[in-house]
Amino acid sequence: MTDPEVSLLLHCAAWRGLRQSHVRVELSERYNRQTDAALQRHIEEVWTARVSKEPWLFDGAKFRLHSTASAPLLTLRLGLTSYKDYLGTNWSSRAVELHKRGEAEFGSSQALLAQPLGVGAVVCTGDGQVVFIRRSQEVAEAGGKLDLPGGHPEPKIFPCCCVTPDFCKIF
Repeated sequence: MTDPEVSLLLHCAAWRGLRQSHVRVELSERYNRQTDAALQRHIEEVWTARVSKEPWLFDGAKFRLHSTASAPLLTLRLGLTSYKDYLGTNWSSRAVELHKRGEAEFGSSQALLAQPLGVGAVVCTGDGQVVFIRRSQEVAEAGGKLDLPGGHPEPKIFPCCCVTPDFCKIF
């Protein structure tokens, strides 16, 4: 079974990636998710229900991808979010409503969503094979499905040498 919200396009042309000097990261609280008391209650309800059925789930800090820009550098604008917020917004039964509300109230359909930054890699072997992993059954989404190696970088282990001192204080 595939997720109708997800598509995969794989083009394996030779690509050397980006140099560190061509990428900039802006970390700021202003890039955090918008919220209110009712949404926070909903997130808590979703989390409590999920953990009661799947006690192996745990909350953890994540970087939130607010937006990107590509001129002259690739700029990633990041805030903070959490796994609990992700399940209570992006994976919530209210996700479509949150998209509409975010657009109406904040001018961005993503404003109320957790939008955790994910990382993944396409690993090609010398004999032309592609490496996939099988997800654990003990995850909140896509348990047992094939996936690319990857995950979510966690702010608590992110080297603060590349962020402003004020941002490091919130870790």
